[in-house]
Amino acid sequence: MRIANKTMVVTIALVLSLTGCSNFGVEGDVQADHQEVGSTVAAVQEYDLSTLALELPADWELDTGDQMNYLLINDRGEKVGRISSSPYVADFEFKHALPNHSSVINDETINLPAGVCRLITLDADNGPAASGATGTHNTYYGIVTIKDKVIYILEFTNLDKDPQSKQQFIDLLNKISLKEPVSRQ
Repeated sequence: MRIANKTMVVTIALVLSLTGCSNFGVEGDVQADHQEVGSTVAAVQEYDLSTLALELPADWELDTGDQMNYLLINDRGEKVGRISSSPYVADFEFKHALPNHSSVINDETINLPAGVCRLITLDADNGPAASGATGTHNTYYGIVTIKDKVIYILEFTNLDKDPQSKQQFIDLLNKISLKEPVSRQ
């Protein structure tokens, strides 16, 4: 019985020390850390997708059912794009989130009324190998940086390689603006 108790005590001590669970330190330090986390969370919530203002082409819709990803629906009811947001960081890197079976064919910077936009053009597969679909299409990503506030990430494709599709996306990007966040208390 004593061996089991000693084993239990050692196990608990190891778990607490290895996971960083402890109650050492000054109580004020803990409170300051909670305030930092709270202000970071508030900043993320302050500028989210609800602060995005976007003028869409006639008969298009913005599906806002998912608070993390808005969907662009064209006049034929087809999903042609997606919008998400990220808290502002000066050295934001997007390439790690690019889809499989695609390659970057153009990476440029354009200036928009709302801020600077990194416009990435991908050559993307038309479908997974098992689908039997062949060929590729262009998918466009616009990473719109609104300094010190938010980064909007827009994805768009008409499943073609038509230069007019790229221009349609740029026209859409030029109509982005930022609404002031509603105070959340």
